[in-house]
Amino acid sequence: MKFEAINEKEFLSPYHRKKPILETELNEFIKTLKDYKINLENNLKNNEDSLVANALSKFFENLSFQCEVKSIHKGNSGIDLALKKDGLTQVIIEAKLPNSREFFSPSKPNCKALHECILYYLRERKALNSSLKHIIITDFYSFFIFKADLFEELFNKSKYFKEAFENFESKNSLFKGNTDEIYKEFEKILNGDSTLKGLFVDLKPILEQDKLSFSKLKPLFKIFSKDCLLSEFNPNDANSLNNAFYKELLYILGLYESKQNSKLIIAKSEESKEEQGTFYTAINSKLKEENFETILKLLILWLNRILFLKLIESNLVRFNDDKNLKFLNFKKIPDFDKLSELFFEVLAKEKSTRKKSEFAYLPYLNSSLFEKQSIENTLEISSLSNDLKLFYYKNTVLKDDKCKAKKGQVGLLEYLFEFLDSFDFGSDDEQSEILSQKELISSSVLGNVFEKLNGYKEGSFYTPSFITSYMCKESITKVVIDKFNAQFDLDAKNINELRKSLRKEDKKAQKELLNSIKICDPAVGSGHFLVSALNVMLSIYDELNLFDEEFYLEVQNDEILITGRKGEFIEYKRPSTPKDKAHLIQQELFHTKKDIIENNLFGVDINPNSCEITKLRLWIELLKHSFYQSFDDENYHDLKTLPNIDINIKCGNSLVSYFETGKSLNHY
Repeated sequence: MKFEAINEKEFLSPYHRKKPILETELNEFIKTLKDYKINLENNLKNNEDSLVANALSKFFENLSFQCEVKSIHKGNSGIDLALKKDGLTQVIIEAKLPNSREFFSPSKPNCKALHECILYYLRERKALNSSLKHIIITDFYSFFIFKADLFEELFNKSKYFKEAFENFESKNSLFKGNTDEIYKEFEKILNGDSTLKGLFVDLKPILEQDKLSFSKLKPLFKIFSKDCLLSEFNPNDANSLNNAFYKELLYILGLYESKQNSKLIIAKSEESKEEQGTFYTAINSKLKEENFETILKLLILWLNRILFLKLIESNLVRFNDDKNLKFLNFKKIPDFDKLSELFFEVLAKEKSTRKKSEFAYLPYLNSSLFEKQSIENTLEISSLSNDLKLFYYKNTVLKDDKCKAKKGQVGLLEYLFEFLDSFDFGSDDEQSEILSQKELISSSVLGNVFEKLNGYKEGSFYTPSFITSYMCKESITKVVIDKFNAQFDLDAKNINELRKSLRKEDKKAQKELLNSIKICDPAVGSGHFLVSALNVMLSIYDELNLFDEEFYLEVQNDEILITGRKGEFIEYKRPSTPKDKAHLIQQELFHTKKDIIENNLFGVDINPNSCEITKLRLWIELLKHSFYQSFDDENYHDLKTLPNIDINIKCGNSLVSYFETGKSLNHY
């Protein structure tokens, strides 16, 4: 057996990594580390059990874990330290004294400490404990942390380990409860070619320092949290509505959410009624007469563009590790004229037809999103007043130099840019200071916001990602299996059987068959169902081995996670060559998404705003896998971003559109 170390990026879920840490929580963690250091130093001359009871157990108790020292199961030797929840062991911790020969090391993983962990794990599983999350081996300074599902695959599902364990547990066993003998058996089995992946954490240099940077403490805080070790972090929380974002965005737009007849509806805010400098006021002051529908359409159209550009900006920063590529700020866009120029004179035009501009490095966005819409004949964004001022929201997320909520008046456009920049739209920027952390705004969160804006009259309910994902997975998988069975004369009962039955040489025909599947949402809303359908189709491509590049794909809460052969996360960066591995994967995912959007996904809604929002959601999904098309000009970011997908999203009434307008209903 060999040990393969993984880093915290691979160990922690992407959403958990992005979760901000409160300053009070961090201070408590620092105090816990200091107490642990003192307790270790006071007990280092004592035996292993004393160190576990007086230092290690207290460390985890101070982190709010329920601990049990020498957790015994039916008279057997006890687990050194068990972390429990609802009475069940969830984390097994095996401790050895520093410099012990029995301790685990990367060069010598086949050791007694591991043998003991395997035995404890198998005992827990025999007792039908399916709640195990992690296994930890430590010498009180070094921590090797393994995921329980890896132990499940390597040991509980191994016939060799199962057989050795059953013989050991048998009353008639030659082992007669002698653990040394079973450890020898484990040692023999572990001499094979298997790989044990785990996270290595060394607390020694951390404990020796008096002052620690946030960047070093941040991963430790998350690794030693209940969110991680007990798997309590719920990725659905990352996709739920961010109220701070939503409420302040509504305030800036000049809208307000209120309850009427048990429904949450969107209406004109008090600030807009008082003609304060909201976007509603800015638009209304330029119209001949007030029309809420027209104002909302313009708000959604311009907000769509700005939020999409925020995501483009995040991609540029992430792909290049360069914050200087940020462009959506008041310094570069000081007025609405400049914003209009960015929309129509830069992004809507190919590089060769653009006028000279400081935004010349930005990619061409080939989409109707940046074409002037008919409603803009009523009012263009460049016509908005640049003189409007608005007081900061009473519960603003924005902070001044003293870390207090900002107060006073600010220009409307400056406020919007500053507000958006206080959130993380996916730039993957690891902040070095706790006060500069940003909450993640995922595409699902944006969809949630748009769902509410869209249902301004009758209220709306945002269906959680795990529900739409389940609906799509169940229905689409069945259709795929039925179609493939009929086309290729198979009798597959599930997707695994189907994969094993397919021939590699028929890959082209298999892709064409998938392209023939039509998925229509007749009341598309914000497009959430179609986004889930897109991701399910992608996972089916992966499960049927239809991708040309080699990688592993996982869909988690409407987000695609890509890993390589060794389980490492594959992150796209600007490549220097078209043969770059991550580039080839990114390119294939983009084109596959494009094919699915153009061939498989269809949506209809009676509300034209819904159609625009759905298009935006699908464009955003494509944007996640945008890639560089050229490599010769370092000053121009030639990103492949938007094909025109307008044809699949139609505005209409699904209930009556079956009837032709030129015929009497008697005809039917």
